[in-house]
Amino acid sequence: MGPVRRVPRSVTAAVAMLLVVAASTIPTVSTHAAGPTRPPDGAIRAARNAWDRPTGDDPDRLIVTFRGGTSTLSRHASLRAAGAVSTSGPSVAIDRTTVVDTEPGSRDATIAALRADPHVERVSVDHRRYRDTDPTAEQYWVEQWGLENTGQDIYQGTPDTGGVPDVDVDAAEAFALTTGSASTVVAVIDDGVDFSHPDLAARAWTNPGESGGGKETNGIDDDANGYIDDVHGWDFCHDDNTVHDFNDDFHGTHVAGILGASLDGAGVVGVAPGVSIMALKFLGDDLECGFDSMAIAAIHYAKSFGVRIANASWGGIGAPSDAPELYDAIRDSGMLFVAAAGNDGGDNDDGPWTNLPASFDLPNIISVAAVDNRGGLSSFSNYGPRTVDIAAPGEGILSSLPADPGHPTPGWGWLDGTSMATPHVSGVAALVASVLPALADDPVALRARILGSGKPDSWTAGLTATGRIVDGWRAMDQTPPVAAAPSSFRFVVGSQLSSTAATVRVDWPAGTDDQTGIAGYGVGQRAGLGPWTTPVGSTSSRHADRPVPIGASTSFRIRARDGAGNWSDWSDATTITPARYQESGVKVTYHGTWRTFRTSSASGGRQRYATHKGASVTFRFTGRSVAIVAPRGASRGSAKFYVDGVYVSTVDLHRSSWTPRNVVAARSWKSAGSHTIKLVVLATPGHPRVDVDGFLVIP
Repeated sequence: MGPVRRVPRSVTAAVAMLLVVAASTIPTVSTHAAGPTRPPDGAIRAARNAWDRPTGDDPDRLIVTFRGGTSTLSRHASLRAAGAVSTSGPSVAIDRTTVVDTEPGSRDATIAALRADPHVERVSVDHRRYRDTDPTAEQYWVEQWGLENTGQDIYQGTPDTGGVPDVDVDAAEAFALTTGSASTVVAVIDDGVDFSHPDLAARAWTNPGESGGGKETNGIDDDANGYIDDVHGWDFCHDDNTVHDFNDDFHGTHVAGILGASLDGAGVVGVAPGVSIMALKFLGDDLECGFDSMAIAAIHYAKSFGVRIANASWGGIGAPSDAPELYDAIRDSGMLFVAAAGNDGGDNDDGPWTNLPASFDLPNIISVAAVDNRGGLSSFSNYGPRTVDIAAPGEGILSSLPADPGHPTPGWGWLDGTSMATPHVSGVAALVASVLPALADDPVALRARILGSGKPDSWTAGLTATGRIVDGWRAMDQTPPVAAAPSSFRFVVGSQLSSTAATVRVDWPAGTDDQTGIAGYGVGQRAGLGPWTTPVGSTSSRHADRPVPIGASTSFRIRARDGAGNWSDWSDATTITPARYQESGVKVTYHGTWRTFRTSSASGGRQRYATHKGASVTFRFTGRSVAIVAPRGASRGSAKFYVDGVYVSTVDLHRSSWTPRNVVAARSWKSAGSHTIKLVVLATPGHPRVDVDGFLVIP
């Protein structure tokens, strides 16, 4: 085979290249192999479009939701009165929602009439959605770098196409923990799945109510769910149980392979090769396919079987308010809904293009961008730090493909797109759900784990909410980190002393973690021998400022949280008892002229002040932290601050407004010791006065 010819990206933006390898030409591949070798001459199928070209919405198709309690007779009467007619394609009815057509040119009038009808709760256009596969600049792709990236050359070994090692989902490491459980079901809501493909045959979900004893083909709705012989899913476009339509589901089959192609020593392997796939078809080349109402029906179907993860490698441009029924269906699904961010190369946050459903502001949606094998955001991928959550491998992705008119047997091919990135995330979610089934029942918590455990990626920082690439090994981290006890305490300069408490900054060393790193800390606090509280539930800092009573013991302890959401045990506690020393105490020595000033605003009812240059005050103590308390105001000036005879800084007490009991200078050490601090008045022209209220010490 001669040199690979690359198509310029500007060309492939209009025409996608789909490259397919016949099944018989792919050599055996182990889980850790770089991928199939360059196929022999003649093994590559001719290029073809990799996705359907958008033809726009059907402007006369509506979704109508009736109010609860509205009879069937009243519904029909409302529709007739508004000029709505039955759909020309398959009818989709869900609970109180139905799909109707309007007479050409009368849509706006029909919508207005329906919205004015007291029986109607909501009306909206039934938008059409499209496969989210994007063109690529290269004609041939090899190697599953998205699962394990060693920096290998891709595009069938073309020189200088290697990526950055470890820009992948760490599938090889994840497989050491699990390949997924068959009881974990992922709904692939797409254009169908060819389960005759050798990499997918063992992955098909089977409806227990429609299998065994000939139920698969008896033409009876054995489980009474409204669908006849729905063995492996349903086709919501053509309203039948055929989840594979010849020459119409290359996209869904490719997506399903990325997600869960079997680990069988042949072909490719998916991110979660042990899970089950429910095929729910609503997309297709047929113009009657792809409507929101069909997607909604598919979501309801998956929900009825308790499915907890859905893959949505599709979308359409619009405003979230344009598709309220789809929004509600996803919100109420009980599923983690993993959606493609879209392939317009634009900003999903601010437009002009916003891809739905990925941009819905819902806590159970993960919106996925695509990256190349070096970690850079793919040129076609949408982005947005508010509406796009995480990235995944999406260029040069090898996966399963069905037979087509020119190729009588299924094979494998390479595609680009956020469609390809999305099943990488769904697969990781399925792995997590397999080892942590409780998370599967909590899509918000599962989402948090997926996003929090991603691998940091500097190239997508600021372009997605996390700036991370999804990572299977890290997401399954079940080993909690180890937290260290608080190591130092210091009074906070700029804080204000109350009558009973001072603000203390608690510092602690970094925790340690074996896989995902430390993502946050919690702080526990206890007064005396009282109960523990957690005033700081989670912080990314390694310090916290806390009010601490003076003259009473307070204990602190720390716990750490790793990137997968595991919390450590609490560290050992450290106890402190801050003390206050008045300005007239025996440990305080004055030089020069100082006067006593009585005021109720002072911590002890009085303070000392000086206005002459060179006047000084010295405080000797034993402890690990010290602070000077003084008022600030318009008549106050500056003083030099010394610690153990060494100049540290100049303390500025001048402020436009007067405030008492300020911590104006502080110093801390790792352990307690004997120290001396000193203030020397500078007699600032126009406002020379320097006051001393008292001193604080942590022994």
